[in-house]
Amino acid sequence: MNFSKHIFFKNLNSKLIILLSILGLLPFLFGLIDLLLNKNNLFFVINLPKYYGSIILTFLGAVYWGIILNDSNKNLISEKVKTYIICWSIIPSLCSGLILIFSSSITIIILAVCFIIVQLVDEFIIKYFKFPIWYLFLRRLLTIFVTFILLFSYFLVRNI
Repeated sequence: MNFSKHIFFKNLNSKLIILLSILGLLPFLFGLIDLLLNKNNLFFVINLPKYYGSIILTFLGAVYWGIILNDSNKNLISEKVKTYIICWSIIPSLCSGLILIFSSSITIIILAVCFIIVQLVDEFIIKYFKFPIWYLFLRRLLTIFVTFILLFSYFLVRNI
């Protein structure tokens, strides 16, 4: 499906979600630039891509908690699937917590893998809900960018 057909949205909220999602890449980029330019004397006291990425990963799981509470089609979904979705909604936050507990640079790779897993789950779960067609395309694009930034960040900090 051609994403360009869906660029001109009629809904202002859709435009705002896309804009804020794209702007949400900025902390990843700022953290990466800081790692590139100030490797030994970081401007940010923390590895910004890792910490911000953990927050975003938690948010991506929490989306499903909110969806299960508010979706008007949830009566059409089996109780078993609802239970899986509710359980899934907290798994990214648990992973994020574990990632932040450990200081090893390998946790950045684990975080990147978590983003990929969340994307794969999104690809599967989306069939149960009425998401706008552009949502999955946006999520794919953002996941690709975030994964590459995290992988690049790992190679910059692995020896620090």
